[in-house]
Amino acid sequence: MTSECFVIGAGDGHTIAVHEWRAADPVGSLIWLHGMAEHGARYQALGETLAEHGWNLYCPDHRGHGASMDAADPPGHFADQDGWRLVMDDLGRVIDGIREREPGALVLGGHSMGSFIALAGAQAHGDKLDGLVLCGSDYHPPLYYRLMAALLKWQRRRHGARGQSPLVHKLTFEAWARSVPDARTDFDWLSADPAQVKAYIDDPKCGFQCTTATWLTLLSGLADVQSSKGLSRLPARLPILLLGGRQDPMSGGGKGMDRLQQALSRRRLPVERMDCPRGRHEILNDFCAPEVRQTLLEWLNRRI
Repeated sequence: MTSECFVIGAGDGHTIAVHEWRAADPVGSLIWLHGMAEHGARYQALGETLAEHGWNLYCPDHRGHGASMDAADPPGHFADQDGWRLVMDDLGRVIDGIREREPGALVLGGHSMGSFIALAGAQAHGDKLDGLVLCGSDYHPPLYYRLMAALLKWQRRRHGARGQSPLVHKLTFEAWARSVPDARTDFDWLSADPAQVKAYIDDPKCGFQCTTATWLTLLSGLADVQSSKGLSRLPARLPILLLGGRQDPMSGGGKGMDRLQQALSRRRLPVERMDCPRGRHEILNDFCAPEVRQTLLEWLNRRI
């Protein structure tokens, strides 16, 4: 099975590309949001598994990513201004569009950056959702994000909104790469499976550096989304599934996922969790991927 792709119009003339894997007789749909410097078509294995078992998978490409790249903009660029609002508006249109066309259960999920956007989406549209899945995620108090945003404002002034920040890249992707012992490539931190790492490196739509404006709008958004006030916007009975790897450099070996679970549990939200002991950042593209897909499918089936 290969994915189909359709587009949804955004309010500013942008078009949102949505990859879909449809079940023959669907019982529900999962909207899955990809991470930074990748795209939705990479989730074909997940889409095939879910479709075989009655679930549709919809993977929209964020602005500046995959088939949603605008020709006039650099890769990884949400917008010069108001990027977070635009991305959230895009997600609202996707949720409403899928809800209109699919009568069954609707679950929102995402990986890495996509998990942050999914968390924000659940805060804004939780009444339309039957569950939330956060994969390869992280958590910090708002002060952390505000301090990082101050750094990004300086980098944006220095490199421009559409420029890239060598400093930010060093503190993030390069730091995560250095944390993997005996790494063969700069992207071994994503997965312990060499074939999956090679596929990522060979994919021309993966591995680029996002712009300073995108980093700034993401960190500024997270200061609100992961605050106590932001988390209080989640519906009290919304089921949440956390998926992560204990060897994930982005979350400090899963410690960021621990903090996220604690923050959600303090709100008395119904949280379940699966950890892959040897999984790195992309557990859906690691040796533990079949187990992750099965856990996700079983959890989804409890939503119907």
